[in-house]
Amino acid sequence: MQYLSKRLSVIHDMVNSDVLMDVGSDHGKLIISLVRDNKIRFGYAVENKSGPYNRLVENIKKENLLDKITPMFSDGITDLKDDVDTIVIAGMGGFTILGILEAHKEKLSNIKHIIVDPHNALKDVRKGLANLGFSIADENIVYEDDIYYEIIDFVPGHEKYSDEDYCFGPILKKKRDKTFLTKWAERIDEIDSILDYHMDDISEERKTSLQEERKRISHIL
Repeated sequence: MQYLSKRLSVIHDMVNSDVLMDVGSDHGKLIISLVRDNKIRFGYAVENKSGPYNRLVENIKKENLLDKITPMFSDGITDLKDDVDTIVIAGMGGFTILGILEAHKEKLSNIKHIIVDPHNALKDVRKGLANLGFSIADENIVYEDDIYYEIIDFVPGHEKYSDEDYCFGPILKKKRDKTFLTKWAERIDEIDSILDYHMDDISEERKTSLQEERKRISHIL
């Protein structure tokens, strides 16, 4: 039995797949759990650094799952296999995720789900995947180790999103769960603290930007 963090547990529960490629698989806990729980029939676990790759192979062997999971020493989706219907890219910066997908966008025509966990640049990731011909099927937000993580499931499709949708997530806005509301309430408190106590230390441009951001956040709370 693989122990999964709260973040990886949410990704695990969002998977609805036959064959999955886990990019940046690291220790392999997620993909091993997906196979063990019959969430996927087969998986490819991708790593591009020798240390993590060797640990990944060792963990798959330890679980006797080399017949169900193929470890790949590769970069991103460079070696994406034809039978893959779902790609998971978790634990990376938003622009790194976009770079991986945009570098081989021609390989995405048969993909049914792209599940990402960007650690920053969420607005850019939503907009970038929309530009690649994907729409947002589901979103979840998790708070773990003092960090808020937003996990997004993209599927093929063309939806028209507003700038507010790209910033806050169209589905997260509708769900309005406690974690989402807390995240943005904390951001308002942070902005208020800057404006109240550091007014003399920031430029007029920065001040205006923070005031506009505060207004946008207030609108969705």
